[in-house]
Amino acid sequence: MKTARLHAPRDLRITDEPVPSPGEGEVLLKIGAVGVCASDVHYYEEGAIGDVVIEEPLVLGHEAGAEVEALGPGVTSLQPGDKVAIEPGKHCGKCEICARGLVNLCPAVKFFGTPPTDGALREFITWPADLCIPIPDSMTVVEAAMTEPMAVGIYAVDLANMKGGETVAVLGAGAIGLSVLQAARVAGASKIWVVDPIEVRARMAAKMGAGRALTGDPTQIAEDIWAETGKAGVQIVFECAGTNDAVRQAVRMATYDGQVVAVGIPYPDEVSFPASTARRKNLTVRFVRRSRHAVQRAIDWAASGQIDLKSYATHQFPLERASEAIELARDRRDGVLRSVIEVG
Repeated sequence: MKTARLHAPRDLRITDEPVPSPGEGEVLLKIGAVGVCASDVHYYEEGAIGDVVIEEPLVLGHEAGAEVEALGPGVTSLQPGDKVAIEPGKHCGKCEICARGLVNLCPAVKFFGTPPTDGALREFITWPADLCIPIPDSMTVVEAAMTEPMAVGIYAVDLANMKGGETVAVLGAGAIGLSVLQAARVAGASKIWVVDPIEVRARMAAKMGAGRALTGDPTQIAEDIWAETGKAGVQIVFECAGTNDAVRQAVRMATYDGQVVAVGIPYPDEVSFPASTARRKNLTVRFVRRSRHAVQRAIDWAASGQIDLKSYATHQFPLERASEAIELARDRRDGVLRSVIEVG
């Protein structure tokens, strides 16, 4: 089978490897589409994210849609030909963290495309059947791949404990920011500001329900939003850009006793903001780690028309052009929201 394996930063090679066989409780999946996430870009560019370093050649990709090719022993929940979205994290189920239900925080989790676990940029994979979620016939495998960033957005809104009626700002309107926007809209936000320097992303945010979609100097926009709220601030600010500047802007525009939810993967690997401002406002700052129990909701909401996943996949590439897809995502060129690599 064809496999895209990263051997060193910017050294992604297409190789031929054996097709794996599913074990007990597993299925063999024929990968159809894989989205390019910011984490894939970090590994491709630097060979690491923070202290997680690629030490052996690695297959990237964790946003995947697939079709069931074959069943391993004991699998009755799926059938060959079923189209599925894939939960990319396999938690151990045995540790104290898993016992608390915090499966996305499991220290022993095996997560697609994160060392040492190979990801989905290959024609076939095996994976536990209970981590493969069927999608309806109305959805494509590309949309199935997009349920993963949507699940992150849903989980971020879960962490903010929205009750409905809150004011919300989203900083960054890539696929994650748009997912937060859509989840916050479903949760009943009264007004949503979205900020992104790229005009096409701001237009997409407006299409998906932002009350205000703003471009321009982010620092000035933070001041403008603060003034627009009568200097009361925004109740929940989701930082989805992965930059220190965005975190500082979030702290600036958040209301007193408000929340800042850091969703983006920061580069470089640090976050800082003025402690005096955060203390004076009595802010709660939360960080998001992947998602938890949200993929099914992403599927259900997409199938019912409450959210739009089709618009995420703006650019599609064959597996042989995976490097090009990742570099387009890195450079944020040509109006890209999500580069999608079509494997099957």
